[in-house]
Amino acid sequence: MRKKQSIYVIFTAVFLIMVFGLGILSSAGLMNYYINDEIVNNEWTGELGNKFETDISSTFFKKFSFVNLNGAVRKFFGQQEMNGVVKLNNGYLTEILDRCPDESIRDYVNRTEEFHHYLKDRGTALLYVSPPSTVSKFTVSKFDPELPVGVEDYSNDNIDRMIKALKEAGIDTIDIRETMAADGIDHYSMMYRTDHHWTTEAGFYAYRLLEDYIADKTGCEIDPRIADIDNYTVKEYDRWHLGSRGQRTGIYYAGIDDFVLIDPEFEIKVVDPYGVSGTIHDYFFITEYLEERDLTSRYTYDSVLGGPNYLGHYKNPESRNDVKIMMLTDSFAKAVNPYLIMGFSEVNTFYNGSVSNITPELIEAYDPDVVIMLYYPRYINQNSGSFDFNYRK
Repeated sequence: MRKKQSIYVIFTAVFLIMVFGLGILSSAGLMNYYINDEIVNNEWTGELGNKFETDISSTFFKKFSFVNLNGAVRKFFGQQEMNGVVKLNNGYLTEILDRCPDESIRDYVNRTEEFHHYLKDRGTALLYVSPPSTVSKFTVSKFDPELPVGVEDYSNDNIDRMIKALKEAGIDTIDIRETMAADGIDHYSMMYRTDHHWTTEAGFYAYRLLEDYIADKTGCEIDPRIADIDNYTVKEYDRWHLGSRGQRTGIYYAGIDDFVLIDPEFEIKVVDPYGVSGTIHDYFFITEYLEERDLTSRYTYDSVLGGPNYLGHYKNPESRNDVKIMMLTDSFAKAVNPYLIMGFSEVNTFYNGSVSNITPELIEAYDPDVVIMLYYPRYINQNSGSFDFNYRK
């Protein structure tokens, strides 16, 4: 009896020491955050009951290791939800989107239609481009066989209603879900398993669609090397990219994505927003982030594809045309803009969240030939992203 009691005491003491030690280490991380504003763990932090709890979560000692352990256990038991992320039956991770109210879509389309009429009167084309959601439209309406039983996702329903309303307003659209299906491209091959972004291959594919549209609208000549994949080095980095959803679930729950860099073998120099000349590689393919794999950060996509460099006004003195493009977009454009800038005289990119009011003064100062609106489908709801867009006379 005494032997058993001794064992219990030892186990209890070890447990308390571990808890105390973990508390000390976590407190050190919390103090470092408050003093130096440094978070050394993975970027994802769930919003908890209050700021203090959230701060503890964001600095928790070895948090990513605990996330990995949690994900491994959930995978073992076949659980298909973790930290707000749903695992599809094919292993892809997604976040479920509610149905966007019809009135929200109508309001957004009305504002876009007003913008369209202004641009049309001045001879500028407007194109709305819809990238795909992670969940494929072509196995789905709201009840997708890839979704776990009982789970509903309205991302494709929202896109359908948005595209339909834009077309009825006379606005040119490209629905990349539809073009991929028509071209026989597997939807899921164009999306990361662990991220909300589309892949670099999808970005290159989207550029080719944009090139065709712009050439048709303007009649311009475009360097034929840009749309030909044979003129690029395509390098794959195995198990390199853990996306925004993978950050919530760890490296075992759904695995780790490969990352592909589509790098031109020819050189085109551009002029950046500060008037400094450099190559596309200098500004839009930041390969230092491919030198060492770091799975605690999802910035493979974001950082390699130019980081914040994809925003701003770039000029291409070597362009075979004088076409000027304005992009109103989000981070999905990071996989498109390098090729777009190689193809045309000027590209001026605005992250829509920082330009909530598009004015005639802004348009007249830049004088674009084509305006492209390209937004991640999750922004189709009444409270976020692209719905901040507002054309103001």
